[in-house]
Amino acid sequence: MKIVWRWRAAALVAIWSFSCSRGGDPVRECLDDLVKATHNRDASAFVDRVAADFQAADGSSRVDAERLVRQYFAGYEILDVTVRDVTIEKAESAARVRFRAELSGQPRKIGGLDSFLPRASSYDFDMRLAPEAGKWKVAWASWTPRT
Repeated sequence: MKIVWRWRAAALVAIWSFSCSRGGDPVRECLDDLVKATHNRDASAFVDRVAADFQAADGSSRVDAERLVRQYFAGYEILDVTVRDVTIEKAESAARVRFRAELSGQPRKIGGLDSFLPRASSYDFDMRLAPEAGKWKVAWASWTPRT
C-alpha cells in the first residue's frame, strides 16, 4: 500500500511538471501551469489543468487525482520537479507528451511523514492532452518508475 501510494502521488505530481516556458505553445503552457502549481503546492491550480473526464492508466479518475494531489501537497514543505527528455507530438485536437520526471522534496516532519514520503524519485510518463473549455488539459496519463 505504501509503495502504491508513493507511485501514484509522485506520478500525479510529475504529470503536471515541466520547468521551462516555451511561450506560445498551448500544450506547453498547460504543462508550465502544472509545474507552477506543483512548486507552489497549489492543488486547485493543478486540478484546473486536469480534464473533467481524466483517467489514468490504472483506472483512477479526476476525483481520485484531486484527492491524491491534495494529500501529496499537504505532505511536503518543499517540492521540486525536473523534467527531461520531453517529446511533444501535437495534432489539432490532441497531444501526446512523453518525458522523464525527477522529483525531489522535503516532507513535513509531522506524523512521521518525513520517514514515509520519498525525498527523491524518477518516473517515465506518457500522457495525452486535449482542449477543454478553451484550455489544454491532461486527459490521460501512464507512468512507470525508473530504477
